[in-house]
Amino acid sequence: MEQVRRVGARAGSLALALASLAAPVTTGCATYVASNVEMRTMIEGGEWEQALERIDRRAGGTDRLLQLLNRGHVLHYAGRFDESNAVFQQAEDLAASLYTRSISQEAASLIVNDLTIDYRAKPFELAMVPFYRAFNYLSLGDTEAAQVEARKATLVLADAVEATIRELRRPADREAARKLQDSGFLHWFAGMLFESEGAANDAFVAYRNAARAFLAGTALTGVAPPTALGRDLERVGRRFGFASEVDELRVASPELFPPPVTGEPDDGGEVVFVLESGWVAPRDQVILNVPILDIDHGYSSNEDWAWDLVGRSGSGWGSSSTSVDVEYWLTVAVPTMGQPTTGSATGVRLSAGSRSAASQPADDLSRRAAATLDAERGQILFKTLLRALVKYATTRAIENEDATAGAIANLLGVLTERADTRCWLTLPDRLAVARLRLPPGRHEVRVDYLDDGGRVVHSETEVIEVAEGGWVFVNRRSFS
Repeated sequence: MEQVRRVGARAGSLALALASLAAPVTTGCATYVASNVEMRTMIEGGEWEQALERIDRRAGGTDRLLQLLNRGHVLHYAGRFDESNAVFQQAEDLAASLYTRSISQEAASLIVNDLTIDYRAKPFELAMVPFYRAFNYLSLGDTEAAQVEARKATLVLADAVEATIRELRRPADREAARKLQDSGFLHWFAGMLFESEGAANDAFVAYRNAARAFLAGTALTGVAPPTALGRDLERVGRRFGFASEVDELRVASPELFPPPVTGEPDDGGEVVFVLESGWVAPRDQVILNVPILDIDHGYSSNEDWAWDLVGRSGSGWGSSSTSVDVEYWLTVAVPTMGQPTTGSATGVRLSAGSRSAASQPADDLSRRAAATLDAERGQILFKTLLRALVKYATTRAIENEDATAGAIANLLGVLTERADTRCWLTLPDRLAVARLRLPPGRHEVRVDYLDDGGRVVHSETEVIEVAEGGWVFVNRRSFS
């Protein structure tokens, strides 16, 4: 049955250093992946305490932020909302401090690999923290705090992407990253919370921003503007004095506005049901062999050399000159995207009495993860190849003194080469939203969980109390 949960050394000394680091780095990488796979299984089974114990056993080190994110997430699903918010606050504080990386960590990453650097989280990951905190506050009955978190989510995303852009050197990479600065879903979610508290101006601005973000981001996420968003724009805009802006939006983007639904009730309150499904795509690693040519001796710096090597890392590279020979092959590991785990339930249909509504896709976090890696790929390759050049120079220096020691240094360099595949693995793959308007009173709402083909894979009943003019927010998680 589908599970649904509520919820700088001399050459010789460097070789010795590499030897001492090779085993723990290799073991740590494997253990991190295995631990998260096991934790996913625990979460799927609702084994919250076991999952928390697993997270706590891995506490400390450069994965500290990931451990906080995972712990806050599990506490959220376990219904321990105050504890979840406290842990998520720690995560936000740590993430803010990690934007200033230490010089010692940067130096270590050039000797070993990026796993020696504290994980800082990707922008879309950071933006999900206030989203979950908002639902925690809603569950605790604090709608004002929930609004603050919803507003913060869009700001966190924009700020984190801006910080990422500052680290990217190539204009094309910066332009790709800018497309990640907005989330239609997060704006829409904020707008619904604002409207639920009577903040019409804030609600309309959020809905308008959501519409623009959905329109601009459809190619990125594959998610079109939901029809319910168009109705929100129309309703709030015409009722609270934004009719001219609505008319302008209708002319500029008619696809935002669905045909009016005849006989649609305007009494009672609104049920907002957010479904999280599946597991976000993880990062994997791929091994690349990049050639050093016999003509590679005129570079003014390793940085210039590394950027040239970035161009040779593609599978279609080949020398155009028959007189150019490959002197050495650099072996490097770089991250690549794995496959998401799609939940068997990716949508819902809500029904109560004669009224029903089906969900629509609202966001695709796996596609956001892939777009994030695409934007970072050039910078990652540059840094990885710069590190490989440091190891190459060290190996050659040792070989000049002792061929055997040089071979060992080369082997250790390969053994310590690991791509940084860390990510917040407990996030969902996709989000969907269903909206159902119901008259005031207590309702037994049937929730049919649907697969991609619209077939029912699981059903349950939610008892929901609706007040006149009120809003009820529900979030549920469907696992594979």
